[in-house]
Amino acid sequence: MKFITLLSTLLLVGASQATSFSYDDIAKRNSGAALTDEKFIEAKMHGECLVGLKKLNFKKNKQFDPIAEWTNFRTVSLLEQFPPCQVLVMMEVAQKELKKQLVSE
Repeated sequence: MKFITLLSTLLLVGASQATSFSYDDIAKRNSGAALTDEKFIEAKMHGECLVGLKKLNFKKNKQFDPIAEWTNFRTVSLLEQFPPCQVLVMMEVAQKELKKQLVSE
């Protein structure tokens, strides 16, 4: 019984390691449904915009930043409605304007 369990485990581990889940490998396995070059470039851009949102909202501050907290909270709901790059532009403008108002008060 232990031998069968060990053999089953080895087969499952081997099969899971043989399957890669990177986009390139998935696209090769499903070539008919792969993104066009234009859509691929657009997807990469949106990925970079998501990184930009993370950096915008999670700057390394030792103090609580209410503006970053506010934009982080809004980002989640906006991502449900708009592409990441549009949200990044909105949040960059919002943080800039809110910080201007904070300084002028």
